Amino acid sequence: MIPQKHLELVRMGLRSLVGYPMRTVLTMLGVVFGVGSVIAMLALGAGAERELLKEIGRLGIQNIIINSIKPEVPDTSNQRSNWISSYGITFKDHRQIVDTIPGIEKALPVHVSKKTVWQGSKRVEGTLYAVTPEHLDMFQLNTSVGRNLTHLDDEKLSRVCVVRSGMLKELGIYQDPIGFGLNIDKETFYIVGVLKDDSFLGYARKALSVDAKSSEIYVPYSSALRRHGTRSITRRSGSSEATDVELNQVVISVTDLDQVLVTARMLGSLLERNHPEKDYELVVPLEVLSQRQKTQQVFNMALVAIASISLLVGGIGIANIMLATVTERTKEIGVRRALGARRHHIIAQFLTETTTISTIGGGVGVLVGIGLVQVLTFFTGWSAAITLSSVALSLSISMAVGIISGIYPARRAAGLDPISALRHE
Repeated sequence: MIPQKHLELVRMGLRSLVGYPMRTVLTMLGVVFGVGSVIAMLALGAGAERELLKEIGRLGIQNIIINSIKPEVPDTSNQRSNWISSYGITFKDHRQIVDTIPGIEKALPVHVSKKTVWQGSKRVEGTLYAVTPEHLDMFQLNTSVGRNLTHLDDEKLSRVCVVRSGMLKELGIYQDPIGFGLNIDKETFYIVGVLKDDSFLGYARKALSVDAKSSEIYVPYSSALRRHGTRSITRRSGSSEATDVELNQVVISVTDLDQVLVTARMLGSLLERNHPEKDYELVVPLEVLSQRQKTQQVFNMALVAIASISLLVGGIGIANIMLATVTERTKEIGVRRALGARRHHIIAQFLTETTTISTIGGGVGVLVGIGLVQVLTFFTGWSAAITLSSVALSLSISMAVGIISGIYPARRAAGLDPISALRHE
């Protein structure tokens, strides 16, 4: 139960604010914009962090991805001819990983090659991914139409494929695509499924070497290697480049989350011995997630610090107005002191007014911040997430600004001499 004298102080403070509505609103604006800025900045930071967790989480924090990369200075001793570039992870590496590294649940091989795809008179450049069915399950590559690849497809070396809807549009296939034949390097692969339009974004796309144009064609691993081999020829602007990469990627799943970083170090040691030319990269989503989260936390703190400058300006505005109010209400203060009001009563009255201004301004600022977030996400497409903690933090800061900015004016008002205050004109 709030004591009656405290309620009276609140009522007096509110009457004083309502008596000068324009001044109250102008004083409140600094807090409104400050809180709105904090809400918007925190929401953008939380949205970026959520997207990061979703993006890296899809890679699997218990997974380790090894990618073949072309070395900056190719080792000519590894080239099979003067026009074939040979580098990257080999079948031997894959066998050694499976046989010698403990705690590995799966080691899924992936071969990637650029291919010209024909369907009727249409021709497009596609990216052929030779994968096992577990690869599709691991990265949640589910079909919207038809079925996915199966172990039976791999065992029978079936000429079947799963594609993206973007590939179908490029080929001009708008009817039911199941059963359509795609001509790939003189071999016809028949479409058995179309993947959902939830393609990889940002870091996940880079880590998995996924084509940004959604021109992916997934085929059974054994079937692709038996029919196309490991050699790939890329033609650009009249020139061509031939590469011979046995495995473009190996996706390793570790049984125990606590052993992911240890396993990554063992893999790094093994590959360093086999590949002194550094024609590979090791991607550890768990490690990347930890680094990105630390970076995001620093970024969020910087955003809040920048947005809080508006609140600081608002606090200065409150202090300035309240100092002017002390001068205007000097006689009122003298009357109250003459009638028995103590110094702490005067301090409480002024602090009530400043806290009320900052609290109401904070509430309006939250609404402004929410509106600002909606506008930003609509026009920029950025991801944002308004959390209860960000709202509570913003309101707490605004109330603290009101109290701190009101302390000096309140103490100055309470320190006035009652007799001099009564004589003030």
